[in-house]
Amino acid sequence: MSLSRKATSGSIWTSITRAGVNAIDFLVFAYLARVLSLEEFGLVGFCYLFVEFANTIVDSGVNQNLVQRKNWEDRYAASTMTFVSILGLLAVLAILVIAVPIAFYVYSELAAIVLASLAPIVLITSFQVVITGKLLREFKNKEMGKANLASSIISSGLIIYLAESGLGLWALVIGKLINALIQYLFLLFISQFRPYFNFDKNDSKELIDFCLPLLGMTVLSFIHRKVAVLFTGLVLGPVSFALLAAARRGEVVINQITLNSMNAMVVPSFSRVNDVGRLGQLYVRMVSIAAILVFPIFMGIAAIADPLVVLAFGSKFEPSAEYMMISAFAMFPTLVAWFLPNLLISIAKTKDAFYLTILSISSSLLVAGATIWFGVKVMLICIAVSRFIVFPIRLYIVKKHITIGSISLLKSLLPASISSLAMFILLLETKNHIKPILNNEALTLIILIFEGVIIYPLILFTFFNKNTNLQVSEIKKLVNKKTRIG
Repeated sequence: MSLSRKATSGSIWTSITRAGVNAIDFLVFAYLARVLSLEEFGLVGFCYLFVEFANTIVDSGVNQNLVQRKNWEDRYAASTMTFVSILGLLAVLAILVIAVPIAFYVYSELAAIVLASLAPIVLITSFQVVITGKLLREFKNKEMGKANLASSIISSGLIIYLAESGLGLWALVIGKLINALIQYLFLLFISQFRPYFNFDKNDSKELIDFCLPLLGMTVLSFIHRKVAVLFTGLVLGPVSFALLAAARRGEVVINQITLNSMNAMVVPSFSRVNDVGRLGQLYVRMVSIAAILVFPIFMGIAAIADPLVVLAFGSKFEPSAEYMMISAFAMFPTLVAWFLPNLLISIAKTKDAFYLTILSISSSLLVAGATIWFGVKVMLICIAVSRFIVFPIRLYIVKKHITIGSISLLKSLLPASISSLAMFILLLETKNHIKPILNNEALTLIILIFEGVIIYPLILFTFFNKNTNLQVSEIKKLVNKKTRIG
């Protein structure tokens, strides 16, 4: 099988299995939202943030290092295994010494115990890093995806069983531990690699030199993604954390399915364009295509937020609907800015790409830190406004190197923006009229989704027919490029 065939097949299987894992996680999330109290749900979620952060540090750049090396060497893999395992052990100790006391003083003794119980996941993850690198290097995405999906199914079944047995939040804690362990064992089995430990000074130096520059970007990216829930958990407590986590759940899934998948198509396209003028035009085209696909999804979610939240998570999560609506509107500047760092990276302007990231993260940190004291709603509104304000600055930085027509960008976004907002308004009107009459969340949700699916393309093709046909053609070309094998 050719390299392109392997890469394409791997990408497809990664997308499929990722969608499966996300679907299972969402269903378990919805189940636990009904079974656990808001405080229990939020407490475990907040504690797991520390584990996620530690995993980010342990895994930062190691896979890429193993994949990009010219030859696979068991000796080098063993040295990497030793290095990452030590890092994982140190991360576990850091959680126990630093994070556990924080959880104790900010939350409770129970939070401290929960976090200490979750800490071993980081060490298990560190054992898994080298094996994952080997599988990615060998294009075994299919096998790896199946292993991840199988471990997710098993652990999800266990979580539900333990929750039904009355273990409460410990069902989730045990389930996460078991999932990490099963996933490691599955990957170990399919990799045909038997890890052993070895220390080599030169190997460690090579690994550090490669991974250290990536560590900063990885950590900053994590903070940017988690800043809202982090401040919410620290300042307002587990109940507010649980409500915001539920509101952000749909956004996370949609981002992974849409924007993250688009990255796989967009980034290679940027890299093959040498002329900065053409690169700017390509960016405008890509953003307009992303907008026509993503804007209506988030505006649809904003319109149906309250029946969706109540139906999925239960009535106790009803305040999450308002948070979900606000976060959906924040996706307008987020989407337009999504590909900007990749633009700069494609022309080797990595320093300015780093500045873009710093600007985005620092603004989110400052706004979230200053406004969380007024409540989650105020914080989310201010974050959304800050993204609209910061976007022109980020675009200006990019335009120093790449020619991007601001007017052409605005014009390309208008059809999707106007159509999505019009759909949003019509759905709200429909919801306000039928909800009191039907008094049924499921039926209301079905009607609204059906209406949105009809209204959005109808508005697009009626008022922006020429532009829409061009974008549909572009989407078909991109899909063909993505799926063509050979």
